[in-house]
Amino acid sequence: MAAALEGTATEAERAAFAQALESDPGLVVVYARQARVHVMLEACAAVREGALETCGRKLETGGQRRTAIHGMDCLKAASRVTAKRWRLAAAAAAGLLAGVAVWRAALPSVHPEGSGGAVVTVRTSLHGQWSDGREVEVGAALPAGVWLWQSGLVELVTASGTVLLVEAPAGLEIVDALHARLLSGKLVVRMPKGRSGFVVDTPELRVRDLGTEFGVSVSPAGEAQVQVFEGKVRAESADRAAGQELRAGETVRVETGGRLVAADYEEARFIRRMPPRGVKHEAGGALYSRSRVNEVRVAFATRPVVPDGDLAEWRRDTAFRSACLPPYDETYTLEGLMMYDAENLYLAAHVGDPEPLCNRAPEGFEFAGGSVVVRVSTDPALGWPLTGTLVEDGPKSYRKRPPTPDTASDRIASLILWHDAAAGRARLKLERGIDLHDAQIDPPGWRGVFRKDADGRGYTLEYVIPWRLLNAAERPPQAGDALAALWTAHWSDAEGRLARGQLVEVTNHRPHRGQSLEPQTYYQNGPSWGKALYLPRGH
Repeated sequence: MAAALEGTATEAERAAFAQALESDPGLVVVYARQARVHVMLEACAAVREGALETCGRKLETGGQRRTAIHGMDCLKAASRVTAKRWRLAAAAAAGLLAGVAVWRAALPSVHPEGSGGAVVTVRTSLHGQWSDGREVEVGAALPAGVWLWQSGLVELVTASGTVLLVEAPAGLEIVDALHARLLSGKLVVRMPKGRSGFVVDTPELRVRDLGTEFGVSVSPAGEAQVQVFEGKVRAESADRAAGQELRAGETVRVETGGRLVAADYEEARFIRRMPPRGVKHEAGGALYSRSRVNEVRVAFATRPVVPDGDLAEWRRDTAFRSACLPPYDETYTLEGLMMYDAENLYLAAHVGDPEPLCNRAPEGFEFAGGSVVVRVSTDPALGWPLTGTLVEDGPKSYRKRPPTPDTASDRIASLILWHDAAAGRARLKLERGIDLHDAQIDPPGWRGVFRKDADGRGYTLEYVIPWRLLNAAERPPQAGDALAALWTAHWSDAEGRLARGQLVEVTNHRPHRGQSLEPQTYYQNGPSWGKALYLPRGH
């Protein structure tokens, strides 16, 4: 790949690489992103040499002009003047990728407008945000290919009138006007009356429309479900070994091994219509961040920690602080803290949030309604950085990857911390490994609390997590350990249902495998996780 980007590949290497791209759409996405990074780095070098114009220029993409949004000054300038370079790089790549049908759409988060061959059009968007932080523009025409959204609700429509309602975070590959592959997130399909035949594939499931309205979901852990609202569908496991017809009011999920299992029908599981824009929907653009922190210092707890939201017993000098990009850097903020002792891991955070503690997201997507997610490794043998990844072949690749020690390790944990608005209390979801297996909600032994700010514009959380829940009771992290960690803050709309944006922090700032991935996929890429440094007592 590097030789292809640099233009030094031999004819034989180019031919072999082109064949690999043709057989693996996920690799196309990775190559496209690497090509963009290659061009941007050249542009950044030119910035330092004074060869680029000011940041006020606009970046021409797909025949339209728009202002790009980036976090660092170098990238701000580069992103606005790389149009010519990008077209040259794209032309070279197109030559290499001749015959690869998905090439034109391998840049979903970079050029959302697309170019030519439109299959669907964005009809409406509520807080819609591409994976690189740009806002989704109503009227944008999307060609076939892979498209990644970080947040929001986006309504797409085909020329025949089929409506696709995407609830982000989501990844969707648009194959043609009657076929899509849902890689992650939620999708509601509504066919015009008298029409049928739309097909939705997931890594574990195929759903064929028989004249209906239905929803399909793929959770971050990869579990697929289909629910029928009107009419009927044919649902089959991905290997076609199992299948059944579903009617309105029925739901099935796919178990490991491809077995279809009936599940409870829940009307609230999917958003079926674009809600009207009411006063509760806070105006504003995309919530997005650039990581500022590569290391979090984990202090030894010298005083008993009582989870009450006060944080009086916490060492605030070890806190890290981050925020979304301007103009939201004063409103959407994160201050994170970690402490430890021989028995527990302690987590605390203050989150700036104008719509706090309203999470009503359905099971499987608990993070989307407003949450803080802390991912940690407790195994010193894995060290830092982690090496395992699930996205080397592209985001949510369809290709199953063999487990590695750290992608499937039970000493790696994902901790979703959220306030359940319906129950009025703190909740915890524990998943293991980078592959998020063995999910548990409210396992016994933890304690936690949320406290809303007096002005209603944020909240504080405080959790006590026993090491035994993290499979680390026999050898918990000790002073001097440098282990992997990753923090994510999620914000929602006022109803606590729709993902509004996210901030990803404590990330690896050194060159590493997968560094060109968008932040929303870092949780699947171990090398992108930052460092948690466990301090000695008194330090």
